[in-house]
Amino acid sequence: MIDDEIIKNLPETTGVYIMKNADGEIIYVGKAINIRSRVRQHFMSNVLKERLLREHTAAVETIETPTEVEALLLECELIKKHQPRYNVSLKDGKNYPCIKITSEEFPRICVVRRISDDGSKYFGPYTNATAMHESLRLIRKIFPLRSCKNFHKRPCLEYHIKRCLAPCVNAVDRQTYNELVNAVALFLDGQTDRLENELTSKMIAAADNLNFEEAARIRDKIFAVKKLAEIQRIINAKNFSSIVEPRDPAVGVDQLQQYLGLSRRPTRMECFDISHNQGSETVASMVVFVDGSPDKKSYRRYKIRSTEGKPDDFQSMREVLTRRYIGSDQLPDLIVIDGGLGQLSAALEIIRAEHSTVPIIALAKQFELIYVEGSSDPIELPRASDALHLMQRIRDEAHRFAITYHRLLRWKRNLRSTKK
Repeated sequence: MIDDEIIKNLPETTGVYIMKNADGEIIYVGKAINIRSRVRQHFMSNVLKERLLREHTAAVETIETPTEVEALLLECELIKKHQPRYNVSLKDGKNYPCIKITSEEFPRICVVRRISDDGSKYFGPYTNATAMHESLRLIRKIFPLRSCKNFHKRPCLEYHIKRCLAPCVNAVDRQTYNELVNAVALFLDGQTDRLENELTSKMIAAADNLNFEEAARIRDKIFAVKKLAEIQRIINAKNFSSIVEPRDPAVGVDQLQQYLGLSRRPTRMECFDISHNQGSETVASMVVFVDGSPDKKSYRRYKIRSTEGKPDDFQSMREVLTRRYIGSDQLPDLIVIDGGLGQLSAALEIIRAEHSTVPIIALAKQFELIYVEGSSDPIELPRASDALHLMQRIRDEAHRFAITYHRLLRWKRNLRSTKK
């Protein structure tokens, strides 16, 4: 049984905790917004299961995650992998949905909740099932792969509405069909640029052969892929589906320096976000990351005074940056603004009046595009990179911190109104 000193040394952050017995066997896996607080609850409860758990726990290991979603996914993966004896709720094999491309001669695309070692390709899991199904519906419109489990003697309705190529009646050869399968796999794997290049090459070849009807079909498919890629970016931004082990935040810092072309490593980053309700209770947050990890002791929150009663994110950003940086010689290596070109311009107006060299970037919410000083063209970080993961993490943390303060002020206002 572990002592209170071990619990005191546990982090007060979001993540997963792993309890082990004296033989090093994993006996319980849990998730928590505050790991230390949650583990302490286990050791204060008088429930029989909890008493047995703490009697057999000899060590607690932790894995910190940027968000609750990642903690949930990681907990699910670890429980399925290790089958701890004291976990009950997730041992039945339930999981978030995945998209599966089967290993059949003419592969199908379908949704499953269990991953098997059957030679199929799996993509996910997806925490937003509704968005995943919408994405899959559009994929089937662009790439008409079969969805039926069994072949029929006659083409079904899907063939007549151009949602299937009817391999069941040999209406398509295997090579042509597999080209579609590979295109879907590229898309779901995030390699949309490669897919667009391949389709563009085929379109040009068809046009050169004077097959303009085929070239037009491929052109329409390219447009559809680009539109679908935008939807997929939104899903992936909220999904964090590839997280099964924690990433190295320091690697993300190094990559960020490279992708942004910074002259020095952004060891200390400060990120700002604005939160309000139609101009009411407008607040700003500043979160600080050092070497890719949150430094919560340095977080700051601001009640915005200059825009009370009117929503003006630009002026709110000017105020918070003025209060933080004007007259201060303690500067970060990188300032991150949550927003687009407008927010970046508002930030530059304040910062450049006082400090000439500190780099400033704006991270747009929708597609994780980064705007930098002196260019209207955004930078798109590689989707699988630690740098993008780090940017998402710092942006989400700034948003969480701002929302928490805004809700507190709104609650206090409602409380005062009730007392009157």
